[in-house]
Amino acid sequence: MVRKVTIKDVAALAQTSVTTVSLILNHKGQRFSSETIDRVHKAQVELGYSPDYFAQNMVNKKTRTIAVLVPDINNPFFSEFIQGIEEVAYRENFIPLIYSVGANNQKVDYYLKELIRRNVDGFILAVSGLDINLLAQLSTQQMPYILLDQSEKQHQSDEITVQDLMGGQMATDYLIEHGHRKIGIVLPANSAWNIDQRLLGYREALAAHDINFQDDWLINTELSKKGGYQVTNQVIASGVTAVFAVNDELAIGLYRGFAEHQLNIPENLSIIGYDNVDWCEYVTPKLTTIKQPIFELGQEATRLLLDRIADPDKPIQQRILAVSLIERDSVQPI
Repeated sequence: MVRKVTIKDVAALAQTSVTTVSLILNHKGQRFSSETIDRVHKAQVELGYSPDYFAQNMVNKKTRTIAVLVPDINNPFFSEFIQGIEEVAYRENFIPLIYSVGANNQKVDYYLKELIRRNVDGFILAVSGLDINLLAQLSTQQMPYILLDQSEKQHQSDEITVQDLMGGQMATDYLIEHGHRKIGIVLPANSAWNIDQRLLGYREALAAHDINFQDDWLINTELSKKGGYQVTNQVIASGVTAVFAVNDELAIGLYRGFAEHQLNIPENLSIIGYDNVDWCEYVTPKLTTIKQPIFELGQEATRLLLDRIADPDKPIQQRILAVSLIERDSVQPI
């Protein structure tokens, strides 16, 4: 049976003490000469020594893990968002732990408590409707966290947002520029702050063009493909000529619903989405949408969190990312 290489073996080969090896391998060896540090690392490589994870955690009081909570890991938006997180975390030698908490955040309380107990280094919270008491608990325990799309709650933590008000305006202005004056909007009831901003942008664009909003133009449903599909009849009955779907999943649900009613997009009804997930270019017709920098959103959220972990006392940071219009084939002039 092959004996496991220990830290004592590394110390013997490097001709130094176990304490010196431990400090250097745990990134606390600044007081040692470059020659000593080099000897330790060469001995580690030569022997194939890997520090015990739990012992290292006890020394550093850090796990080099971050927890990421999202509503639905199957949503293509969050898939791309997580890729951005992983890209930065991997480069900085952190492990992201991804959790899907459900549409109504059923698992948030459980995951937060258990992950705090397991000593993760911080959280990226991309879920809406967070209990303010849970956030207070994180702050009390000095647990770093980044909020996405929660700006109505507080500015007591680092957070990252997107220009959703502008995005709602851009989508609606684009439809108006194409001659539409009966414009519906499909979105969830009791929506998150970012969705509310898109609705506000929609309303402001209508008002700026002297278009009187009609109550039946606002159609509530769950934020999913199924949600878009389920309100097809309501959209048709409203008499609108164009629809602003506040995410691309809603739009794809409407695509199916209109096809089943033998209605063509954009000939019978124009649609604009929001997010610019990758399949927007693979549906027929290709979906015109408002692009969020989804991958960059994940990257920037991770950078903010790792900065906070490294320096807990630095000033609170907010980041706002820009949106843009991606013009394709789902909107037709009238």
